[in-house]
Amino acid sequence: MCEVILTADNVTVSRSGKEVVQGVSVSLERGHVLAIVGPNGAGKTTFMKAILGLLPYRGVVTWAKDVRVGYVPQKVSIPSSFPLTVEEFFLLKNKESFWFRAKTPKNTWLARVGAEQLLHKKMSELSGGELQRVLIAYALHGDADVLCLDEPSAGIDIGGGQTVYGLLSELRASENKTIILISHDLDVVFKYADQVLCIDQHQICSGRPASVLTAETIERMYGSHATLYSHHDHHEHA
Repeated sequence: MCEVILTADNVTVSRSGKEVVQGVSVSLERGHVLAIVGPNGAGKTTFMKAILGLLPYRGVVTWAKDVRVGYVPQKVSIPSSFPLTVEEFFLLKNKESFWFRAKTPKNTWLARVGAEQLLHKKMSELSGGELQRVLIAYALHGDADVLCLDEPSAGIDIGGGQTVYGLLSELRASENKTIILISHDLDVVFKYADQVLCIDQHQICSGRPASVLTAETIERMYGSHATLYSHHDHHEHA
């Protein structure tokens, strides 16, 4: 029997007296990939921040006991004057190590995500794909059980975006990481997600992508101009 790692029940978030997320519920098993989809302004990021405890909300959010969660936001702007190297950025998680210039261990998440060669490079000099890998490694640092990513390929070219999703797929397969991601790319959702949550301020549907992402659901979220292509269901679980 699979362990439920997250349960969100009737989550509602208000801003300036207006409900921007209304009564969203979802349950996620350990080792699965949940994709949150919906049009711009649908409340996807707000919902993710709520379940992470970064925003006040009404409803109930329950994580499995002792679960560790890493978060990669959608936009991280590194100014050109930012002086830290990747190594120093990681050392910030341990202030004592930073000030005493302790070296990061050789077996780091940087190596696991294929970014070990970036250790001595300045954060401000990283390309979009390189920065995303570093941020994923940083979120996993401390052995996170769950990785939450808001538009992980935003600002990255197609090749870079595919690399990021391939990396997430490898982490899920080799480390049994639970992944929650926000994406506008339905091809990505069909290829990588076990479960999809469709919201447009309120909950539209939740379930396996092949079952709930029908032409009618997509038109409801994105309008009549949206097109649904046929996909195979990529994840079969007993």
